[in-house]
Amino acid sequence: MEDNKTFTINILLNGVRMPLNIRREDEEIYRNAEKIVNKYLEQYRKQFSQRSMEEILTLTAYQLAVIVAKQATNQDQAPLAEKIEELNKELIRLMS
Repeated sequence: MEDNKTFTINILLNGVRMPLNIRREDEEIYRNAEKIVNKYLEQYRKQFSQRSMEEILTLTAYQLAVIVAKQATNQDQAPLAEKIEELNKELIRLMS
């Protein structure tokens, strides 16, 4: 990465402050990711107060992996849905 396009931000996850060197145009993505992780950590801390922090972190990581997997599945299906729509239009045209 070029120095003039990167800078350091500090994120706070689970009470731990960490500096990250990122590209300037990615700052919003990293800030949003920080909020999402902290949201799930807080949610699972309240929901599973009797669980260890390791278990809560594991649940949080798993939840985020599920979200990523769902998005990947949806993206994989988008070209197929477009093709089905094209074929449907062609069938309608042929039946007219």
